[in-house]
Amino acid sequence: MQIPHTTHKQDHQHHQHNVAGGDLAERLASAKSHCLERSVRFTPLRQEIYQVIIQADRPMGAYDLLDALRHERQKNASKKQKNIAAPTIYRSLDFLREEGLIHHLNSINAYVPCCHPRDSHIAAFLICQSCKKVEECSNAPMESLVDFAAADAKFAVTASVIELMGFCHDCQK
Repeated sequence: MQIPHTTHKQDHQHHQHNVAGGDLAERLASAKSHCLERSVRFTPLRQEIYQVIIQADRPMGAYDLLDALRHERQKNASKKQKNIAAPTIYRSLDFLREEGLIHHLNSINAYVPCCHPRDSHIAAFLICQSCKKVEECSNAPMESLVDFAAADAKFAVTASVIELMGFCHDCQK
């Protein structure tokens, strides 16, 4: 069987640097719409965390997010906002991941926005050990691996995280 090789590749850091107000607004509106359709709450805190992850120039760990949110709230001291605790951050991250808006990178315990939010897809992440740049790749061969697991191995895949560690093109120079 010939597998078509259609690759979708997204450099998370490059994408984040290009998140202009319009693109960010579109992604937030899309996330709100998705949550509304599914009758789940896209609370202001969940939105705030999602926005920080979208705009980040690197994968964000939970405590990185906590620091970023605290810093932002200190800048806007005129607004009365509650302090945030780590368990609250983790609950929001779980929600965003379950809704397909972000991915958790197990090997570096950090989060990146999904390049194709709301689309059911299998993704692999290329993680540079040097600069920590992350690229999300989704293509037919990865989906065929899951199909193989189901059909040939009679294995019911409930989740998959494919992470390849190495050195990006820039760091190899």
